[in-house]
Amino acid sequence: MAKFFSGVFNYVFNELLVDTLANSRAFQRFAVRTDKALREAQASGKLTDVAKAPGEAAKTATEYGRAVWDELTRQAAEMERNAKQKAGGGK
Repeated sequence: MAKFFSGVFNYVFNELLVDTLANSRAFQRFAVRTDKALREAQASGKLTDVAKAPGEAAKTATEYGRAVWDELTRQAAEMERNAKQKAGGGK
């Protein structure tokens, strides 16, 4: 029974996460900038194989990871405020 609820929870959480990230401007900027940086590094010869570049990807991800987290936190707080207002519990 616990396995069933775990599977349902994982499915719902993944759907919400994917939807939130797909609609997040910060995440979209992160994805575009990361792709651009990796393509430029590969074209300039600094990076010969994207699969061998976890250090470069980590540097880029660290820079934008905080922005993505902040955006997700802000959106979650906004969703909670909206839910409270609709329920009549918010001001």
